[in-house]
Amino acid sequence: MRAQAAALDAADPLAGFAQEFHHPHDSQGRKLLYFGGHSLGLQPKSAAAMIEQELADWRRLGVLGHHEAARPWIPYHERAAPALAELAGAMEGEVVAMNSLTVNLHLMMVSFFRPDATRNTVLIESSAFPSDRYAVVSQLEFHGLTLSQNLIEIQPRHGERTLRTADMIERIEREGSRLALVLLPGVNTSRGNFSTCRR
Repeated sequence: MRAQAAALDAADPLAGFAQEFHHPHDSQGRKLLYFGGHSLGLQPKSAAAMIEQELADWRRLGVLGHHEAARPWIPYHERAAPALAELAGAMEGEVVAMNSLTVNLHLMMVSFFRPDATRNTVLIESSAFPSDRYAVVSQLEFHGLTLSQNLIEIQPRHGERTLRTADMIERIEREGSRLALVLLPGVNTSRGNFSTCRR
């Protein structure tokens, strides 16, 4: 099995890109397999030079870096749009790079979470990323709502690690009359997910 995996790695047309990233090692100096790409990916070797360029522009230009840096700061989101659009399968005018995930969740909920007397509950996954859950909790509290009454956390079936689409649809249909917001992740990560392991 190991030989087969090695052969597949060797035949991978993208294998050369691995050399463009720093790979973590354990205390014995052994390279670790890294599975955290959905969260914090490996550091590109080019990152340090790019960050130093931004710091140098900041030192040299101060606030003028917004317009005169090697990569001006104000239109950063415009420079990121083509790659984001390709990644999302969208048009450039439909995507934007902005803020952190938590800030964006708050902005989304301020816009779309409008609880009333009957629709005042949020449904999320029970293993939601902590900062996602904190954002939901703070929005509930902002509206004078409680976790016990206004937060539904759906979890995988017994013995399973991820949510089933059918189970999510069934719960949404069952709770529909009281739901004001359903917040589900793009990546369903189970508890106990390990980012690294020894080779």
